[in-house]
Amino acid sequence: MAWNILGDAFDMGKTVHILDWRPIATAPADVDLELSIYDGGEYHALVFPCRRDGSGWRDVATNRPMPLNPTHWRRWDGKGQ
Repeated sequence: MAWNILGDAFDMGKTVHILDWRPIATAPADVDLELSIYDGGEYHALVFPCRRDGSGWRDVATNRPMPLNPTHWRRWDGKGQ
């Protein structure tokens, strides 16, 4: 499944249950995180790690800014979904 933002498509994993996730307001900066996005009435996890910096979110692999509004986070375990 992909999610389109400003003409760019981002891969999302399967639908997730947010019970083992933390609210996005508590996300630490400069740490690899797995992010959850709410779309179409379901929560979906991105399949790549992101980091929060002073201006928003970045894809860890590319350092590309990600114009996202994630709802939840958990530490990236290196596996993704």
